[in-house]
Amino acid sequence: MKKFFSLSLIMILILSMLAGCSTVESAGKANDDNTLVIWTFFGDVKLMAKKFEEKYPNDHVIVKVFPGDQYKTKLQTALQAGGDDAPDIFDLERSYMGKFINSDFPVNLTKIGGEELVKGYVPYVQELGRDKDGDLMAVADTSSPGGFWCKKANAKKWLGTDDPEKISKMVESWDKIIKLGEKINKKSHGKVHLISHFGDVYNVEAYHLQPFVKDKTLQIDDGWKKAYKIQKEIFQNDVGAHLEFMSAGWNNALNEGNVILTAMPAWASFMIDNEDGKAENKYAVAKTPKGLYFGGTYRAINRASDKKKLAYKFLKFVTSKEWQQFNLEKTGNAPALKSVYKDNFDSYTSPLTGHLKILKQYYDLVEDVPAQKAGKYSEDLLGTWRIVAGQGIKDDKDFNDVVTQFKKKVRILYPEIKVK
Repeated sequence: MKKFFSLSLIMILILSMLAGCSTVESAGKANDDNTLVIWTFFGDVKLMAKKFEEKYPNDHVIVKVFPGDQYKTKLQTALQAGGDDAPDIFDLERSYMGKFINSDFPVNLTKIGGEELVKGYVPYVQELGRDKDGDLMAVADTSSPGGFWCKKANAKKWLGTDDPEKISKMVESWDKIIKLGEKINKKSHGKVHLISHFGDVYNVEAYHLQPFVKDKTLQIDDGWKKAYKIQKEIFQNDVGAHLEFMSAGWNNALNEGNVILTAMPAWASFMIDNEDGKAENKYAVAKTPKGLYFGGTYRAINRASDKKKLAYKFLKFVTSKEWQQFNLEKTGNAPALKSVYKDNFDSYTSPLTGHLKILKQYYDLVEDVPAQKAGKYSEDLLGTWRIVAGQGIKDDKDFNDVVTQFKKKVRILYPEIKVK
């Protein structure tokens, strides 16, 4: 049986693919006083740098893009070593950013007026950039919301409608999803499934529950028991198609339609085959039972940099309304600023969803996500739980057995965490 890979690890691999496997640089010389060096795993940062240089022609940015599977190690080594080879600004991925922002590497943005950068931000996007003391250490320019994507024709055939609001009502709770999924599975003789995988429950619920560590002690939110029960029902009743997020079969189902609702982020729409425009106006986005987001890329200033003023100027640009509006129109990446959402409620459309105004859907979802800090252990323990619970579901294990196995893993992997 396949192991459940951490969602964040999958995202890193995807971003590595997008970025390419070699270091890429824009114009500029690192030793110039008006030149910044940015390290990232995400190739689109080059567009960000280009727009910054257009706005400030006397400033220059060197963007170094590294493969995602190597980036974290390279960055940590460079920051520890210091010297001229270290970046002025460095990007952090959601899966490991908690470790970096709670270290001595980034500049404390709160102490240099950085609260202004995230004024008016979606609450959880702002909170994720804060360290354990509540100080702002890193900022993002997007909110990475997710929803249930569906092919309109497929939804109309099996659900009787392709209206996102009506579909959202039909799947506003897991109980409704299970009942509807059982009905569709029976009607299609097992050929069509309502959702991709029972892991969708994990993806939606994970950031609505309390973190696994509090005061260096392991805690397990009661919500995990309920989520586990729901996942087992979805698995045992074939409500899901047993296709893990971003797997080859998952991608096929997204394009072919044998899964009606695919939970995925706005930025993953590149997975839809739109060659020669064949997918334009063919998709809709409905709401998940609770607010959903996937991943996120944050930027921090290196405390050892001698160009902090210029680096702050860059962060001010990418957190601005100007950049986030452009980025929305150019790439479809949903903004972090609430005002950019609201300004585009009645106007923004994407080729894949045609005339549908999808930003209101996403806004309602991101507003529903609780604001939590990116803890040192948060993503690692979520990944461990995902693996243990996923196997428990397949083996029909009792929840208490899963908890026991999880605690054993935590004791081995993180001996510094107290396990009762």
